[in-house]
Amino acid sequence: MKLAIRDADVETVVEVEPGTTVLKAVQLAGVPLDAPCGGHGTCKKCRVLVHGTEGVDFKLACQTIAEEGMVVVVPSHSEMVVAQSGTGQENPWGLDASENAASCSVAIDVGTTTVVCRLHDLATGQIIGTAGASNPQIAFGADVLSRITACADGALVPMEEGISTELVTMIRELASAASITCADIEHVVLAGNTVMETIAAGIDPTPLGVSPFTPPTLFGADVNLPAFDEAGICDGNVLFASCIAAYVGGDITADMLALDMHRNPELALMIDLGTNGEMALGNNQGIVSCATAAGPVFEGACIKYGMPAYEGAISQVAFKDGQLVCTTVGNEHPIGICGTGIIDAIALMLDHGLIDESGAIVDADEVDESVSQGLEAHLGLDDGQPALVLQDGISITQKDVRQLQLAKAAICAGVRTLIDMRGCSLADIDKLVIAGGFGSYLNLRNAARVGLFPSELLGCAQSKGNLAIEGASLMSLSQAARDEARTIAETCDYVELSTSTAFNGFYVDEMGFEE
Repeated sequence: MKLAIRDADVETVVEVEPGTTVLKAVQLAGVPLDAPCGGHGTCKKCRVLVHGTEGVDFKLACQTIAEEGMVVVVPSHSEMVVAQSGTGQENPWGLDASENAASCSVAIDVGTTTVVCRLHDLATGQIIGTAGASNPQIAFGADVLSRITACADGALVPMEEGISTELVTMIRELASAASITCADIEHVVLAGNTVMETIAAGIDPTPLGVSPFTPPTLFGADVNLPAFDEAGICDGNVLFASCIAAYVGGDITADMLALDMHRNPELALMIDLGTNGEMALGNNQGIVSCATAAGPVFEGACIKYGMPAYEGAISQVAFKDGQLVCTTVGNEHPIGICGTGIIDAIALMLDHGLIDESGAIVDADEVDESVSQGLEAHLGLDDGQPALVLQDGISITQKDVRQLQLAKAAICAGVRTLIDMRGCSLADIDKLVIAGGFGSYLNLRNAARVGLFPSELLGCAQSKGNLAIEGASLMSLSQAARDEARTIAETCDYVELSTSTAFNGFYVDEMGFEE
């Protein structure tokens, strides 16, 4: 039987005997893949993205049996489209002085799914280089709760070591490309959600997983990381951005710093779309924040053919000239669908009456005559479920629609809860800012159509990309910015949605779709 092995932009088709593991197939294809335990399933380092009969999912190559027609993607730094955002912004707090003409700073955004590093010239503030990669901790689960559970089962050390090793590798590569040494790096700032920062610091995050969700620390100070010390980076000292609460972390503090939200008279709503769905509403009169349990749907998890934004992921879906058109990352052959594609597809189904208000996919013979000819032909079944077949056997199933409903209801209910807490209305909000790498590629109209945020805010909505790396950059360049970030975290109010009756009511209200 034959299967395809994809490494970066090279695809190799190999023929193997039945019962062969994916690891053996990858080795036969001559593609490098770490398997230091020899294929016994103990090191967990041979993780690949597999598109087979059960859909798209990450699996250990040594524990997965090859199937006819299977597509295996060997992850590399170049395959995931990591939104690295912008070219930096002017630092209103100035730059730290240094006697070393080659002095640099590093800003890090540790997301649940992706990691971004920036290298700055400390004298000018300019970006020298940027690198992005997938978070190696994803082998232990797609969301923060699964990572917490893994830590409770003894995975804290490998997760901490894995992220530290990845970051050091990225920083070394950036330094080498800039013709500097690690000794020239004077400041390193790391921003992430509270769980990611806690794990990166080597601290047990299990208290964050049980009520009353008490963070072991809210950071805002240097943490010594042995891997950084060994690499000669800042003697191992890394500033971890100040967190606000258990599920509103240093990345949100960095977001607000980058927006100058706390000093601006405009009333702004900021939503950082990721696995946690953190958000904040406020201005120079005060800010209130919360985090919703949106889950990892926007990263492609919990979706049958879902995947991160690797090459081959369907990222855009449209209906043009009577044809269903799918665009993939890197214009590669489709092997799955990522978050933006999921939202596009469900918005399209709503626009054409293929989903009713409750979220049920209609039968082909129930489609209204006004539906454009050609689209109803894509309605069918996938493993017994009603589905919209997109391309090459990749579908949006009824279960996928339900997963999106849960996620979008949580986000929109969080927004309405903050508005209720603030005592304002939708009309009072001057701007809606969508932050996070996912937001960089999001079709805002389609996001409003599926109810990811109130449609009344579409007119003032804008995507700002990865604001966390922007805020971390500001902090890496200026002591004044670091002080400002601490002030933001200390003065920002927080509402715990798990105990909010208002949130529960809004959540139920937002579960369906508008006509």
